[in-house]
Amino acid sequence: MVKRPKLGVNFYKVVIGVGFSLLWARIMYLIWPEPDYITFVWFYLLVGSVILKWGIFEIVDRIHLKVRIRTVRGELAEASKRVHELATGEPEADGQQMSITSAADAGFAQRIEQLEDDVLAFGSMVETAIRISVESLQNRDVRAATRIISQDQKLDHREFAIRADCMSLLAAGYSSGSDLRMIVAVLGIIRELERMGDYAKGIANITLAIGNQPPLKPLIDIPRMAHMGNEMLRGSLESLVERDLEKAKRISQMDNEVDGIYDQVFRELVLFMVEDPKTITRATRLIWVAHNLERFADRITNICEYVALSITEEMVDMGSSEH
Repeated sequence: MVKRPKLGVNFYKVVIGVGFSLLWARIMYLIWPEPDYITFVWFYLLVGSVILKWGIFEIVDRIHLKVRIRTVRGELAEASKRVHELATGEPEADGQQMSITSAADAGFAQRIEQLEDDVLAFGSMVETAIRISVESLQNRDVRAATRIISQDQKLDHREFAIRADCMSLLAAGYSSGSDLRMIVAVLGIIRELERMGDYAKGIANITLAIGNQPPLKPLIDIPRMAHMGNEMLRGSLESLVERDLEKAKRISQMDNEVDGIYDQVFRELVLFMVEDPKTITRATRLIWVAHNLERFADRITNICEYVALSITEEMVDMGSSEH
Protein backbone atom coordinates (compact mmCIF):
# COMPACT_ATOMS: atom_id res chain seq x y z
CA MET A 1 0.00 0.00 0.00
CA VAL A 2 1.40 3.37 -1.02
CA LYS A 3 1.84 5.73 1.89
CA ARG A 4 0.29 9.10 1.29
CA PRO A 5 2.67 12.04 1.84
CA LYS A 6 1.95 14.32 4.76
CA LEU A 7 0.62 17.76 4.04
CA GLY A 8 3.19 20.41 4.96
CA VAL A 9 2.61 23.68 6.76
CA ASN A 10 2.76 25.58 3.45
CA PHE A 11 -0.32 23.69 2.22
CA TYR A 12 -2.27 24.83 5.27
CA LYS A 13 -1.01 28.38 4.75
CA VAL A 14 -2.40 28.33 1.21
CA VAL A 15 -5.77 27.05 2.45
CA ILE A 16 -5.87 29.64 5.24
CA GLY A 17 -4.77 32.35 2.82
CA VAL A 18 -7.56 31.57 0.36
CA GLY A 19 -10.16 31.42 3.13
CA PHE A 20 -8.95 34.67 4.65
CA SER A 21 -8.99 36.40 1.26
CA LEU A 22 -12.64 35.45 0.71
CA LEU A 23 -13.59 36.55 4.23
CA TRP A 24 -11.65 39.80 3.93
CA ALA A 25 -13.32 40.59 0.61
CA ARG A 26 -16.70 40.02 2.23
CA ILE A 27 -15.80 42.41 5.06
CA MET A 28 -14.66 45.06 2.58
CA TYR A 29 -17.87 44.90 0.55
CA LEU A 30 -19.93 45.11 3.73
CA ILE A 31 -18.15 48.36 4.59
CA TRP A 32 -17.95 49.73 1.04
CA PRO A 33 -20.56 48.17 -1.28
CA GLU A 34 -18.82 49.72 -4.30
CA PRO A 35 -15.21 50.39 -3.32
CA ASP A 36 -13.04 52.45 -5.64
CA TYR A 37 -9.63 51.28 -6.82
CA ILE A 38 -7.65 53.10 -4.12
CA THR A 39 -9.85 51.65 -1.38
CA PHE A 40 -9.41 48.18 -2.85
CA VAL A 41 -5.64 48.52 -2.93
CA TRP A 42 -5.05 49.88 0.56
CA PHE A 43 -7.75 47.97 2.44
CA TYR A 44 -8.01 44.64 0.67
CA LEU A 45 -4.44 44.19 -0.52
CA LEU A 46 -2.23 46.18 1.87
CA VAL A 47 -4.11 45.87 5.16
CA GLY A 48 -5.20 42.31 4.37
CA SER A 49 -1.65 41.27 3.48
CA VAL A 50 -0.25 42.71 6.71
CA ILE A 51 -2.85 40.90 8.82
CA LEU A 52 -2.34 37.65 6.93
CA LYS A 53 1.46 37.66 6.92
CA TRP A 54 2.34 39.23 10.25
CA GLY A 55 -0.68 38.02 12.20
CA ILE A 56 -2.24 34.78 11.01
CA PHE A 57 0.86 33.23 9.42
CA GLU A 58 2.92 34.10 12.51
CA ILE A 59 0.42 32.19 14.64
CA VAL A 60 0.51 29.25 12.21
CA ASP A 61 4.33 29.15 12.31
CA ARG A 62 4.35 29.22 16.12
CA ILE A 63 1.83 26.39 16.31
CA HIS A 64 3.80 24.39 13.76
CA LEU A 65 7.01 24.88 15.75
CA LYS A 66 5.37 23.77 19.00
CA VAL A 67 3.93 20.67 17.31
CA ARG A 68 7.32 19.83 15.86
CA ILE A 69 9.04 20.20 19.23
CA ARG A 70 6.40 18.01 20.88
CA THR A 71 6.86 15.38 18.17
CA VAL A 72 10.64 15.38 18.52
CA ARG A 73 10.32 15.17 22.30
CA GLY A 74 8.12 12.09 21.93
CA GLU A 75 10.56 10.50 19.50
CA LEU A 76 13.43 11.13 21.92
CA ALA A 77 11.49 9.52 24.75
CA GLU A 78 10.78 6.43 22.64
CA ALA A 79 14.40 6.26 21.55
CA SER A 80 15.48 6.51 25.19
CA LYS A 81 13.32 3.55 26.14
CA ARG A 82 14.60 1.45 23.23
CA VAL A 83 18.23 2.22 24.07
CA HIS A 84 17.66 1.33 27.72
CA GLU A 85 16.01 -1.96 26.82
CA LEU A 86 18.85 -2.86 24.46
CA ALA A 87 21.48 -1.95 27.03
CA THR A 88 19.95 -3.65 30.09
CA GLY A 89 17.44 -6.10 28.69
CA GLU A 90 14.83 -4.54 30.98
CA PRO A 91 12.05 -2.08 30.19
CA GLU A 92 12.72 1.45 31.37
CA ALA A 93 10.62 2.63 34.30
CA ASP A 94 8.55 5.77 33.83
CA GLY A 95 10.47 8.92 34.73
CA GLN A 96 13.81 7.11 34.86
CA GLN A 97 16.76 9.40 34.06
CA MET A 98 19.48 8.17 31.73
CA SER A 99 22.93 8.33 33.32
CA ILE A 100 25.68 10.27 31.63
CA THR A 101 27.53 7.03 30.91
CA SER A 102 24.57 5.20 29.37
CA ALA A 103 24.39 4.06 25.77
CA ALA A 104 21.89 6.82 25.02
CA ASP A 105 24.52 9.46 25.66
CA ALA A 106 26.56 8.05 22.81
CA GLY A 107 23.65 8.91 20.54
CA PHE A 108 23.41 12.33 22.12
CA ALA A 109 27.12 12.92 21.47
CA GLN A 110 26.57 11.97 17.84
CA ARG A 111 23.80 14.54 17.59
CA ILE A 112 26.13 17.21 19.01
CA GLU A 113 28.72 16.25 16.39
CA GLN A 114 26.05 16.44 13.70
CA LEU A 115 25.09 19.86 15.01
CA GLU A 116 28.69 21.01 14.62
CA ASP A 117 28.79 19.62 11.07
CA ASP A 118 25.58 21.48 10.25
CA VAL A 119 27.06 24.74 11.54
CA LEU A 120 30.18 24.20 9.41
CA ALA A 121 27.99 23.57 6.36
CA PHE A 122 25.97 26.69 7.14
CA GLY A 123 29.19 28.69 7.41
CA SER A 124 30.35 27.32 4.05
CA MET A 125 27.08 28.49 2.47
CA VAL A 126 27.59 31.99 3.89
CA GLU A 127 31.21 32.06 2.76
CA THR A 128 30.16 31.16 -0.80
CA ALA A 129 27.42 33.80 -0.77
CA ILE A 130 29.86 36.54 0.30
CA ARG A 131 32.45 35.47 -2.28
CA ILE A 132 30.00 35.31 -5.19
CA SER A 133 28.31 38.59 -4.22
CA VAL A 134 31.64 40.45 -4.34
CA GLU A 135 32.63 38.69 -7.56
CA SER A 136 29.31 39.71 -9.10
CA LEU A 137 30.14 43.31 -8.17
CA GLN A 138 33.60 43.07 -9.71
CA ASN A 139 32.36 41.49 -12.93
CA ARG A 140 29.04 43.39 -13.14
CA ASP A 141 27.45 39.93 -13.20
CA VAL A 142 23.76 40.64 -12.75
CA ARG A 143 22.83 36.98 -13.12
CA ALA A 144 25.11 35.91 -10.27
CA ALA A 145 23.82 38.74 -8.08
CA THR A 146 20.24 37.72 -8.77
CA ARG A 147 21.07 34.13 -7.83
CA ILE A 148 22.54 35.24 -4.49
CA ILE A 149 19.39 37.21 -3.72
CA SER A 150 17.11 34.29 -4.59
CA GLN A 151 19.16 31.86 -2.48
CA ASP A 152 19.01 34.00 0.68
CA GLN A 153 15.89 32.12 1.74
CA LYS A 154 17.91 28.89 1.82
CA LEU A 155 20.15 30.45 4.46
CA ASP A 156 17.08 31.43 6.48
CA HIS A 157 15.75 27.86 6.25
CA ARG A 158 19.12 26.45 7.32
CA GLU A 159 19.13 28.68 10.39
CA PHE A 160 15.59 27.57 11.28
CA ALA A 161 16.47 23.88 10.86
CA ILE A 162 19.54 24.11 13.09
CA ARG A 163 17.61 26.15 15.65
CA ALA A 164 14.92 23.45 15.73
CA ASP A 165 17.59 20.78 16.28
CA CYS A 166 19.02 22.79 19.19
CA MET A 167 15.59 23.12 20.74
CA SER A 168 14.94 19.40 20.43
CA LEU A 169 18.25 18.66 22.17
CA LEU A 170 17.37 21.06 24.97
CA ALA A 171 13.93 19.48 25.24
CA ALA A 172 15.58 16.09 25.78
CA GLY A 173 16.49 17.20 29.31
CA TYR A 174 20.24 16.57 29.31
CA SER A 175 22.24 18.51 31.88
CA SER A 176 25.84 18.07 30.75
CA GLY A 177 27.43 21.49 31.16
CA SER A 178 29.72 21.37 28.12
CA ASP A 179 26.95 20.13 25.83
CA LEU A 180 24.53 22.79 27.05
CA ARG A 181 27.13 25.49 26.48
CA MET A 182 27.74 24.18 22.97
CA ILE A 183 24.03 24.27 22.15
CA VAL A 184 23.67 27.81 23.49
CA ALA A 185 26.76 28.87 21.53
CA VAL A 186 25.37 27.35 18.34
CA LEU A 187 22.09 29.22 18.80
CA GLY A 188 24.04 32.48 18.90
CA ILE A 189 26.36 31.55 16.03
CA ILE A 190 23.62 30.64 13.57
CA ARG A 191 21.99 34.00 14.19
CA GLU A 192 25.25 35.70 13.28
CA LEU A 193 25.57 33.52 10.16
CA GLU A 194 22.07 34.41 9.03
CA ARG A 195 22.84 38.11 9.31
CA MET A 196 26.05 37.57 7.32
CA GLY A 197 23.91 36.06 4.58
CA ASP A 198 21.88 39.27 4.62
CA TYR A 199 25.08 41.23 3.98
CA ALA A 200 25.78 39.08 0.91
CA LYS A 201 22.24 39.75 -0.30
CA GLY A 202 22.75 43.48 0.30
CA ILE A 203 25.94 43.49 -1.78
CA ALA A 204 24.12 41.64 -4.57
CA ASN A 205 21.34 44.25 -4.49
CA ILE A 206 23.96 46.99 -4.83
CA THR A 207 25.39 45.15 -7.84
CA LEU A 208 21.96 45.27 -9.46
CA ALA A 209 21.64 48.97 -8.61
CA ILE A 210 25.02 49.80 -10.16
CA GLY A 211 24.26 47.78 -13.29
CA ASN A 212 26.58 48.60 -16.17
CA GLN A 213 27.81 51.92 -14.79
CA PRO A 214 31.58 52.33 -15.22
CA PRO A 215 33.57 51.61 -12.04
CA LEU A 216 35.05 54.53 -10.12
CA LYS A 217 38.27 52.63 -9.54
CA PRO A 218 39.55 49.06 -9.80
CA LEU A 219 38.08 47.01 -6.97
CA ILE A 220 41.08 45.81 -4.98
CA ASP A 221 40.45 46.56 -1.32
CA ILE A 222 36.80 45.44 -1.25
CA PRO A 223 37.61 41.92 -2.57
CA ARG A 224 40.50 41.86 -0.09
CA MET A 225 38.08 42.60 2.75
CA ALA A 226 35.80 39.78 1.57
CA HIS A 227 38.73 37.34 1.34
CA MET A 228 39.94 38.20 4.84
CA GLY A 229 36.42 37.94 6.21
CA ASN A 230 35.96 34.49 4.73
CA GLU A 231 39.29 33.36 6.19
CA MET A 232 38.14 34.65 9.58
CA LEU A 233 34.81 32.84 9.22
CA ARG A 234 36.45 29.50 8.45
CA GLY A 235 38.91 29.91 11.31
CA SER A 236 36.23 30.89 13.83
CA LEU A 237 34.09 27.84 13.07
CA GLU A 238 37.15 25.59 13.15
CA SER A 239 37.97 26.95 16.60
CA LEU A 240 34.44 26.00 17.69
CA VAL A 241 34.80 22.39 16.59
CA GLU A 242 38.39 22.13 17.82
CA ARG A 243 37.54 23.83 21.17
CA ASP A 244 40.52 26.11 20.56
CA LEU A 245 40.12 29.34 22.53
CA GLU A 246 43.50 30.78 21.51
CA LYS A 247 42.65 30.34 17.84
CA ALA A 248 39.35 32.14 18.37
CA LYS A 249 41.21 35.05 19.98
CA ARG A 250 43.67 35.23 17.06
CA ILE A 251 40.81 35.24 14.57
CA SER A 252 39.02 38.05 16.39
CA GLN A 253 42.17 40.21 16.29
CA MET A 254 42.10 40.10 12.47
CA ASP A 255 39.03 42.35 12.65
CA ASN A 256 41.31 45.32 13.31
CA GLU A 257 42.95 44.84 9.92
CA VAL A 258 39.59 44.69 8.19
CA ASP A 259 38.58 47.90 9.97
CA GLY A 260 41.77 49.54 8.70
CA ILE A 261 40.98 48.59 5.10
CA TYR A 262 37.45 49.90 5.53
CA ASP A 263 38.77 53.26 6.74
CA GLN A 264 41.03 53.47 3.72
CA VAL A 265 38.21 52.62 1.28
CA PHE A 266 35.93 55.14 2.97
CA ARG A 267 38.49 57.97 2.70
CA GLU A 268 39.19 57.23 -0.95
CA LEU A 269 35.53 57.18 -1.93
CA VAL A 270 34.78 60.38 -0.01
CA LEU A 271 37.63 62.02 -1.91
CA PHE A 272 36.02 60.91 -5.18
CA MET A 273 32.75 62.54 -4.12
CA VAL A 274 34.46 65.80 -3.13
CA GLU A 275 36.38 66.04 -6.41
CA ASP A 276 33.43 65.11 -8.63
CA PRO A 277 29.87 65.34 -7.23
CA LYS A 278 28.63 63.22 -10.16
CA THR A 279 30.26 60.20 -8.51
CA ILE A 280 28.35 60.56 -5.24
CA THR A 281 25.77 57.85 -6.00
CA ARG A 282 28.30 55.26 -7.19
CA ALA A 283 30.74 56.05 -4.39
CA THR A 284 28.01 55.82 -1.75
CA ARG A 285 27.01 52.40 -3.01
CA LEU A 286 30.57 51.15 -2.78
CA ILE A 287 30.82 52.55 0.75
CA TRP A 288 27.78 50.45 1.65
CA VAL A 289 29.48 47.38 0.19
CA ALA A 290 32.58 48.04 2.28
CA HIS A 291 30.41 48.70 5.33
CA ASN A 292 28.64 45.35 4.88
CA LEU A 293 32.00 43.58 4.73
CA GLU A 294 33.23 45.45 7.80
CA ARG A 295 30.12 44.38 9.71
CA PHE A 296 30.62 40.85 8.35
CA ALA A 297 33.99 40.74 10.11
CA ASP A 298 32.49 42.21 13.29
CA ARG A 299 29.98 39.36 13.47
CA ILE A 300 32.81 36.86 13.16
CA THR A 301 34.23 38.44 16.31
CA ASN A 302 30.85 37.72 17.92
CA ILE A 303 31.17 34.09 16.82
CA CYS A 304 34.57 33.93 18.52
CA GLU A 305 32.94 35.15 21.73
CA TYR A 306 30.39 32.34 21.48
CA VAL A 307 33.28 29.92 20.98
CA ALA A 308 34.76 31.21 24.23
CA LEU A 309 31.40 30.65 25.93
CA SER A 310 31.30 27.03 24.78
CA ILE A 311 34.77 26.46 26.28
CA THR A 312 35.08 28.68 29.35
CA GLU A 313 31.44 29.03 30.53
CA GLU A 314 31.58 32.82 30.08
CA MET A 315 31.44 35.36 27.30
CA VAL A 316 34.93 36.73 26.67
CA ASP A 317 35.03 40.26 25.25
CA MET A 318 37.04 39.92 22.03
CA GLY A 319 36.86 43.66 21.33
CA SER A 320 34.20 45.56 19.41
CA SER A 321 34.49 47.71 16.32
CA GLU A 322 34.27 51.48 16.47
CA HIS A 323 32.20 51.54 13.27
